[in-house]
Amino acid sequence: MKMKKLTIILALILLSISTNALADSSLDNLIKDNALEGAFIGIEIKDLSSDSSIYAFNPDLRFSTASNLKLFTSAAALEMLGPDYRFETSFYTNGKISKKGELKGDLLIAGGGDPLISGRFRESITEVVACWVDSLKARGIKKIKGDLVIDNSFFEPDELAPGWSHDYLSYWYACSVSALSFNDNCVDTRVYPAKKIGDPCLLEIMPQTDYIDIVNNTSTIKAGLINTFDFYRHPGKNIVEFFGGIALDDTNGTVDYISVDKPHLYCANIYKDILRSDGIEFNGKIIEIDNDKLLDKYQYKNLTRLFNWRSLPMSEVIAVINKNSQNLFAELTLKTLGAEICGEGSFRMSTRLIRDWLESIGISDNDVFYHDGSGLSHMNLASPSAIVKLLDYMRDSPNFDDYYESLAIPGVDRSVRRRLVDHPQASQMRTKTGSIANTRTFAGYLTTRTDKLVAFSLMINNYSSNRDEIDDWMDKLCVHVIENY
Repeated sequence: MKMKKLTIILALILLSISTNALADSSLDNLIKDNALEGAFIGIEIKDLSSDSSIYAFNPDLRFSTASNLKLFTSAAALEMLGPDYRFETSFYTNGKISKKGELKGDLLIAGGGDPLISGRFRESITEVVACWVDSLKARGIKKIKGDLVIDNSFFEPDELAPGWSHDYLSYWYACSVSALSFNDNCVDTRVYPAKKIGDPCLLEIMPQTDYIDIVNNTSTIKAGLINTFDFYRHPGKNIVEFFGGIALDDTNGTVDYISVDKPHLYCANIYKDILRSDGIEFNGKIIEIDNDKLLDKYQYKNLTRLFNWRSLPMSEVIAVINKNSQNLFAELTLKTLGAEICGEGSFRMSTRLIRDWLESIGISDNDVFYHDGSGLSHMNLASPSAIVKLLDYMRDSPNFDDYYESLAIPGVDRSVRRRLVDHPQASQMRTKTGSIANTRTFAGYLTTRTDKLVAFSLMINNYSSNRDEIDDWMDKLCVHVIENY
């Protein structure tokens, strides 16, 4: 009887070993794909339902994260600020409103890190700023006799994170980070061909602003040629040189987004323009509080608050961070964490805060090197196991639903809209992509055919193949896990 029982136990053990070997073998075959030749590969796949590993390959090595770092930033924001947290922009004056509607004093705007002063979720780019003007009108203000004062001190003046490449800085994904933002800190541009080959292309700027100076060195090129249009913003300035060409038959034009220097002053200039166009007389200057003398002059105890503008809740913000992979939203959220919790809205303090929080939930400081909120810095590193530990922790958090729904569905949401289009397994995936030079990362949750919740992290560095091939390989692996576990 004992021998029969021992035989059954041994048979079950052998069956278990055989099943795991088959699973490992099938995934081993996947990582031998030619697209990965010469690349550094890190994989961690964990069944959260049973707290067991499905597959691991270099899980504890550190890799460049790209935008997978946003998983940490968004999780920390939910856990420390909460899903209902709202960014605030406050309006004050040191004067009085006369019976004639004259504001006899300065109007001060105090930025609070709001990333949603834009056309996102709105009818137009300037709708929020126009609402600010309406709020002044509602208080009977028809004329501002003083200056427009901008307090950007909610954040420290480090507008660029450590490790950002200088050749990124003209573009939307590497915008300066300020406490008062507008339109993702970009000027939208559409470029059309002229009617004649060789003539300069036509530039359309939105919103219309004189905050940037344009140098148009573009030309219209022959129909059928590939567009070569690009631009360059001079570092620390708002001089933008456009160059290259647009094909004569490209009647739709090319859309791009130019980052601006000192975005808080960009926002102030747009506000000034709308004040005037909407009937509020203003002939003063725009002043930035950037020294102790001005700080002494504009002490809040001596000011009158006119109104507050509050953003949509953090749950909406992290959905933009993760579904769209919007870098500025991640950086504003990161620095807001430091400002609100530590009283210092700097990259140094904010990243230190998140590293301490990760330590508190069991993720070693040696497993995540954290230098910005978005993953744009080439100095950011993390291991696949650290990302899966984070996903596992968030699965048990009261904020899990908001976190899970902030992640992108392949074929649906912006960052993965071209991946697994109409694939039957796409709806069982909630994902976060990552991409910078020679780095592709992919992480999130999978729900398998047996209704298991799986956390995964795929990290590929130093690949030499086409990035679409890397994406296809990652998608194939995820579908394999969904269908076989």
